[in-house]
Amino acid sequence: MSERAAKEAIKKIAKREGKSEREIREEMEKAILIGFLNKETKYKWESLFGLGKLPSPEEFIMKMTQIVAKQEKVYLK
Repeated sequence: MSERAAKEAIKKIAKREGKSEREIREEMEKAILIGFLNKETKYKWESLFGLGKLPSPEEFIMKMTQIVAKQEKVYLK
């Protein structure tokens, strides 16, 4: 998924939820920060995004899409 597609996903979520894109982005940023600061899952974040790297909502969507796509290929075999 491209960054443009990730932005479109945020736009669609905002429309579906009846909120602005800014509100959705802020909610995602808060959720990402909570996950990022969780000491129990810190190693997962570092393996996905790099040491100390806090991803943007678009980066998060792109990475999660990539992971799901890889898992789908594994399950289809």
